[in-house]
Amino acid sequence: MNTVAEMDMLAFFDAELDDLQFSGDMNINWDKQARAIELEFTLNVTKEQAIAVEDQNGELNESDEISYEDAILFFDESKMDGFEYADNYLAVIPFAGRKGLNAQVGRGFFNYLQDLLDEGEDQLAAFVNDESDEETFILNWDDTVFQATVAQADDQLAKKYYAYPKY
Repeated sequence: MNTVAEMDMLAFFDAELDDLQFSGDMNINWDKQARAIELEFTLNVTKEQAIAVEDQNGELNESDEISYEDAILFFDESKMDGFEYADNYLAVIPFAGRKGLNAQVGRGFFNYLQDLLDEGEDQLAAFVNDESDEETFILNWDDTVFQATVAQADDQLAKKYYAYPKY
């Protein structure tokens, strides 16, 4: 097993999250039993106009600050079928058991995530300020763009892995 600088997945996620240019909140949840890691994030925007926004529960939010929460699931494909939970997450990404997350996938993921969060903040701001034709805001994961971003990452990373963390 060829690991990248002996860094495990959680250390890699922490380092990459520190480098993200993102004003919202990020949380990592590690489920040791399921061998899964959730990356939760919250987009926050300020309304410029006094309009009410209905949340997913049908309640009106009239505050100046609007938040949108979502999550991405990384799962051990040898332990569970994370795709069964795809409806609950923006994206589900498998990793190779204790070997961990392929470094090229990891690099591509964080490159794509930065773009996704930037666009998401802009789209949410347009939505809550009534500058969008959309009736519902939802962040969209484009797997084709994600896979292309992974393919653009350094080829040398394809042979390396961020190991699943030991506990």
